[in-house]
Amino acid sequence: MNEIEMIYPTCREVKHLLSGEVRTFDCELIALNKNLGILRYILEKPYLVNNLILPEHTQTYAFYWESRPFNLYRWFDRQGEHLGDYFNVADKIRLSSFQFEWRDLVVDVFISPRGEVSVLDENELPADIGESLAHYIDQATQLIIGNHKKILGELDSLITKLF
Repeated sequence: MNEIEMIYPTCREVKHLLSGEVRTFDCELIALNKNLGILRYILEKPYLVNNLILPEHTQTYAFYWESRPFNLYRWFDRQGEHLGDYFNVADKIRLSSFQFEWRDLVVDVFISPRGEVSVLDENELPADIGESLAHYIDQATQLIIGNHKKILGELDSLITKLF
């Protein structure tokens, strides 16, 4: 008997940068409900993030919530080894079965597999960002730093159920 291959529909990730640039990625839709959306993307070439080289074929599982000020990329190599977790501070998150759209607010929080926390790209925030948005970004960053263990624990149990 042949193995059954799971075929997931394509879902586009649309990322709006503060500069006005828009980046799109065709991903696999893994799950979507009113609280959470999950996409899978496989890197076609190596990618450098905060001194971490993500090898070609790294699997990204991306988690999105319309009600949270961030999304999260969890990275795994071809053998399934966990490479790290990458929170994107975000807003304007809208999820549908054909498109996940969000605004990238520059600042990211990287969590190494050993649990080390690094806040990235704060120096790349535009000087004219505005007080309200700067406050939102700061609050979201502090929320991630203070709650990343709980968030990752929730996802670990969810991933066990899904996969």
